[in-house]
Amino acid sequence: MRSTTTDFFLVEGDPPSKRGILRCALHLFVRDGLCETSIRDIARASGFTNPALYKFFESKEALALHLFERCYLKLVSTFRASLRRGSFASELDSLVGAFASLVDENLEAVLFVNDTLRLLWPRMSKAARRHTLVGEVRALIRRGREARAVPATIDEDLAVAALLGAMAQIARMAYFGEVELPISRRVAEIRRLFGRTLSERES
Repeated sequence: MRSTTTDFFLVEGDPPSKRGILRCALHLFVRDGLCETSIRDIARASGFTNPALYKFFESKEALALHLFERCYLKLVSTFRASLRRGSFASELDSLVGAFASLVDENLEAVLFVNDTLRLLWPRMSKAARRHTLVGEVRALIRRGREARAVPATIDEDLAVAALLGAMAQIARMAYFGEVELPISRRVAEIRRLFGRTLSERES
């Protein structure tokens, strides 16, 4: 299995012990699963005691939600920053590039969000749920329609599902070594794939 990570889910001011706990928790949640990972497992892997973990998080569930929210909001902000930069084609290029960088540099965070989205996204605060990955991609597709780069015959919901689903599957395959890292070497291929997905017209 392939695994890469940076500290993009950490924030300035996190004490070293909290950083270590979050890094280990992310790794174990992705490798072993949320349900199968215990506070004791995280404490053992991080080199801290159970009480040290409880200093920051009242439970494993609170730790997981905290980590999920940080990772999710970082993914959304990265997607948002890559968009609204000129033509639809340039926005799609930028989105694919941003996705490739996320997988190359933060693969475990991307997988954690995808694997726990159904469970943890509804538990985030309303403010945190205001912006979504689906919303960012949907807005891109709508701008493509306005620019006549995306045909009206393309179903908007299915287009969103196709793009986000392909991204999620590429990340999973990269984790298991079925797609070779770095993904940034495949940006042109992914861009062509997404372009075909969004430009096919009914006969």
